[in-house]
Amino acid sequence: MDSIYGDVITCSPRMLEPVSGAGNFSPVVMLALSCVRRQQQHPDMMVAIPLLVVCSLVFVSASAQRANGKTTKSPGPNMCMVQQVIGTNEKFFTHCVAQHLKMICERPTFLSWDCCSGYEKEEGKVGCTKVKPLGNLLETAGDLGLSQFSQHAERNNLSHTLRHEGAFTVFAPANEAFAQTTPYERSLLNPAHGSQSLLLYHVAPGKLTLDTFHARSQNFVTLYEDKRIRVNKYAYGVATVNCARIIRADETATNGIIHVIDEVVKPLDLQGNLAERIFSDDKYSQFQLALFVADMINQLHQTDRTFTVLAPTDQAFAKLPREILDLILTDANTAEKVIKRHVVRGVYCGDAIVVSVGLKTLDDSRVLFRCTRNGLYVNGARVVDRDLLATNGVIHGIDRVLLPDSVRQPTDLLDEMNVKQFMALVRRAGLEHKLNNVSNVTIFAPTDKALDELPSSAQAALTSDPLAVDKLLDYHIVKGRLTENRLIGDLALDTGLSAKIKVTVFRNGVAVNNAKAVGPPRECDKALIQKVDKVLVPTENTLMDLINNDKDLSIFQQAMETSGMSETLLRDGSYTVLAPTNMAFSYLNQWRLDEMLNDPERVKKFVDRHIINRMIVKCEIPEQGTYGIASRQGDLTVFTYDTRNQLLVNDLINVDSPDNMAVNGVLHKVADVLKCSCELGVTMSTRYQHRTSSRRHFHRLRY
Repeated sequence: MDSIYGDVITCSPRMLEPVSGAGNFSPVVMLALSCVRRQQQHPDMMVAIPLLVVCSLVFVSASAQRANGKTTKSPGPNMCMVQQVIGTNEKFFTHCVAQHLKMICERPTFLSWDCCSGYEKEEGKVGCTKVKPLGNLLETAGDLGLSQFSQHAERNNLSHTLRHEGAFTVFAPANEAFAQTTPYERSLLNPAHGSQSLLLYHVAPGKLTLDTFHARSQNFVTLYEDKRIRVNKYAYGVATVNCARIIRADETATNGIIHVIDEVVKPLDLQGNLAERIFSDDKYSQFQLALFVADMINQLHQTDRTFTVLAPTDQAFAKLPREILDLILTDANTAEKVIKRHVVRGVYCGDAIVVSVGLKTLDDSRVLFRCTRNGLYVNGARVVDRDLLATNGVIHGIDRVLLPDSVRQPTDLLDEMNVKQFMALVRRAGLEHKLNNVSNVTIFAPTDKALDELPSSAQAALTSDPLAVDKLLDYHIVKGRLTENRLIGDLALDTGLSAKIKVTVFRNGVAVNNAKAVGPPRECDKALIQKVDKVLVPTENTLMDLINNDKDLSIFQQAMETSGMSETLLRDGSYTVLAPTNMAFSYLNQWRLDEMLNDPERVKKFVDRHIINRMIVKCEIPEQGTYGIASRQGDLTVFTYDTRNQLLVNDLINVDSPDNMAVNGVLHKVADVLKCSCELGVTMSTRYQHRTSSRRHFHRLRY
């Protein structure tokens, strides 16, 4: 059929047969593979739009089929599931990966079915119903298609051993593994002068099934000069032999067991221990020096323990700032911290990672070892030299130094804490040095949302004026480390300005001024860094100053003066003032208001009802539920949110302007006056009991 697109390529069921290697895929998956294969056969030809649509639908259907678990049920007796990684030649048999993984190394997998070990298909029957008679180890290797292994066994006079002796466990390399051997490895496989062949290193006495490998790491004696081979078992049922992956396990023979592996392996003692292996490679010279400075070389000589070493190359060390590099290579304490971040207890081969795993390092931190389409990564470092074996572990070369927080600069930590706007302001003002040249401080870093909520005039000032950013930093850096042990309610923190910061501790967190601490802090030698959800604004005003300077609070200011409480709100302390606006007073009968304002005793009770002897900021109020606390007068004051997230006092009174900060507390402007319980004829305890019974989420937090 001719077309403006050239020959039209179609996807149809009749194309299924030519697809080699499809095995027993479901028809929909085979059709998808056919589409891809047919397209690959015509690389210079434009593919018709119908092909793209159909193939897309096929893959979606295949994915849905897999997600719904339809292919996880065996299509017939004695059939074993095989997971194939799309885009690679990798296959994972049922015994080698204990569960179906939809993704392996960020690549999708498809399921197919193959005859289980010892069975084969019979024409006209579903599944694998024909039982194959057991053969000896060499015959079984032939049945598995391990022709290269069989040829090397014949060439080195091992055929009699594998046919008639035993029982043995054979770790037989796949044909592809022999094709990838080096000249040195080939000389060991086929030695001159009657020496033992390296093939014997792949044979261990006894029957060792996959279930035998119960520990994370075990060593087994082999027939090769009694040298030991190391087997490791990992998550998802993955097992390795000297870091070669077992790709097909537990193939039974009359005189033993065969496990198919994907590499030809060499004795571990040919490599030396971890320290010897590292010091024999010039591209790790900086890491060698750091080991020497940290006095940790002997630890990597130990034979009774195994480790995984994540060794940064010299190029990785060259990426470090000169100051940090010099510190690592000259200061024993710093070098030890860095080395411990790069050493993990136990052996973790590259093939052990099929998804990702968190590994605990010697400094009790965790690194994420993950497998991606582009290779292996440890945190953000790429593994550039994997599976360097040693008698007491394995080494992976990486392209970045994994610096512990303790030796990093504050700006490095801030860059990872997602406070991009804060750091952009700092860099635009040229003030990175101010954050890095600190000692024993706490840095409060506002989130991006916090900076977005600033008035536009304040944002413009910070963007255009470096002095404004300098002042911002002065107020966001406090002396000392505000660790959990130092978090005390009503604590006043010294800053780089004369204005202090007040700490509030409540059930669900900590606030500094009216900003809530967000997430756990990060800490380095120079500073502790804590994210906060608001920009901290310095103030020199007392609560009474706020009242005196607000024309909308003139009536409340008069009440304060009459009551004699104005002096209290000028002094140090920690108070919350619920200040009714003039509009709130307008709802009262004028003559009763005048009468109260002229009666010092009554006005004192009124004012005390609007003052709480502790600082309560908005973020302290739970979003679900209520917060009750007694005022100075003794009445219960209840804070809550309505369905529109409006802050209320005593159910009905809107807080129109919350969190007006002062040096001695916080002022909230309210839209109504607080009625006295005595005027309502209800006692405080009765009101509280009524409120708790009628509000499902009410919980009494503090009094």
